Amino acid sequence: MRRDPGLQPERTHLSWHRTGWSMLAPGLLCLRGWSHSGNALYALVGILLLSGSIAMFCGIAKQRHNVVSLIIVVTGALLVLMLLSQITI
Repeated sequence: MRRDPGLQPERTHLSWHRTGWSMLAPGLLCLRGWSHSGNALYALVGILLLSGSIAMFCGIAKQRHNVVSLIIVVTGALLVLMLLSQITI
């Protein structure tokens, strides 16, 4: 039996390409937030997101989707922690 890959590889490639764009926009927004507030966590999150996005666009992150997913989770957690530290009760 021959395997017919169909459109699955193309769909997978397109979905990871969308993920790269989805990392680029918040990364740029975090760098903008850092330039306005001076909070170093904004800069860290922005650099992580932009480096992950650039790695995906250049093909460096090919077959390393776990690393990209880890970057997304870590940056999200950092942003939530930053938000919680700014809330005063």
